[in-house]
Amino acid sequence: MKKQVVIAVMTLIPAVSFAKISDFDAMINDNVKAQSELHTSVKTNLKDAKEETQEARLKDPRERIVVVENSGTSYNAPTKKDMLAFKKERRMHRASEEKQFDRLANEIRNGDE
Repeated sequence: MKKQVVIAVMTLIPAVSFAKISDFDAMINDNVKAQSELHTSVKTNLKDAKEETQEARLKDPRERIVVVENSGTSYNAPTKKDMLAFKKERRMHRASEEKQFDRLANEIRNGDE
């Protein structure tokens, strides 16, 4: 009796898995059909929209407007030098040796006075 139940279950397992696979294939096929329908409808809608806009352009052509500034002035806004530098540059910044020597000379001069 147990053997018969086990054999019956073993024969049902492949049948159930095949049914699931066929359902999955059907689902994929339905999805592909729906996607192709959507693609064609979008194409036709896009084509119709292009035709309508072309007709509107032919009926009422727009004039071209060109804006030119004659003043020739430039605007300079002050910015911090650190804002434009990379983080590593800000961390590793060292003054040039000439500037360091000038600062040292100024400190020595000012220290004597």
